[in-house]
Parts: sequence; C-alpha cells; structure tokens
Amino acid sequence: MNRTEETNIDAQLSQLEARIRDLKFDYDRYFTKDIKLEPIRKREDVERLILKLSKIQFITVSQKFTYENIISRFISLKAYWDKRLRLLESTLAKKSGEPMPASSPRETPRYQQVYNDYVRLVTSLNPSANINSYESIQKTLESKRNELLSQYKCKDIEFKVEYENKKLKFKAVPKY
Repeated sequence: MNRTEETNIDAQLSQLEARIRDLKFDYDRYFTKDIKLEPIRKREDVERLILKLSKIQFITVSQKFTYENIISRFISLKAYWDKRLRLLESTLAKKSGEPMPASSPRETPRYQQVYNDYVRLVTSLNPSANINSYESIQKTLESKRNELLSQYKCKDIEFKVEYENKKLKFKAVPKY
C-alpha cells in the first residue's frame, strides 16, 4: 500500500469529520429555530459515508482509531438529536392541546431505538457481522432493566449503545 492510498483515506476521514461538524451546526440551528427543516438529508449522507468508510481496509492504526472515534461521537450526537426531537414533538403536542399521534415516526417501543442504534453501529463497523434479533436484545435489556431498577431504586432505566475500547456496550442510565 502506498502513500497516496493513505493520504486518500486521511482525506476521507477529514471529510467525514467536516460533514459531522456541519450537520451538528445545522441541528443546532434547527433546535434554535434558525432553520425550519430538520437536516435529514445531510444526516443520511453522513450515514452513507460512514457505511462506505466501514468497508475500507485502514492502512494505519491511527486511521482506524480516528474512524472509531468519529463513529462514537456521531452515535452520541444522534442519540442527543433524537432525544431533543422527541422532546420537541411532545412540547409541540402539549402546546396544541392535542395528544401525540400514535403513529409518530419518532415514537418507538421501549427498546426499538436502542436496537436501531445497535444495528447501525454494528453495520457501520462491519457490514457482514451477525446481528442479534430485536427480540433477543429486548429480552436481555428487559431482564437487565428489572435487575437494575431494584438495585438503584429508580423510576426507570434508559439504555444507550456505545462503542468504547473496540467493544460494543449497552450502557444503562438510571432515571430518578
């Protein structure tokens, strides 16, 4: 592998970082009502670029590390954006005095969003990886939830998917 390929991969990683920064800026503007439409297309473009880069064989350890950090940051940002969007939708529904529609595209069963994040993360890291079924993940998280509810004496447990130290983790966050 030559220096040009390494430079090309570095350029693609820099481009991905720039697009994520741009997307974050657009979401910030959307949440402050500077722009009226959610930047869904930009988000889809970033996800496509992530998928494209997941199929590349990185030349250096540094490139792989950079890629994994970018992915981890993007997943955290997506979780934050989705949470803000759900909050925004519920606030708008309360202001209008109407109940939230049952078929809201952002409204999902308790573990569906966690599962969707899990699938996106696994496929972005390794498109040919085996993916556990929703029922399997749901059963595991539900049993862990019940265990943690009694352990922490909290109202609820929220789960998140994270990628740290080259390992996929389901992180539990107690809600008091």
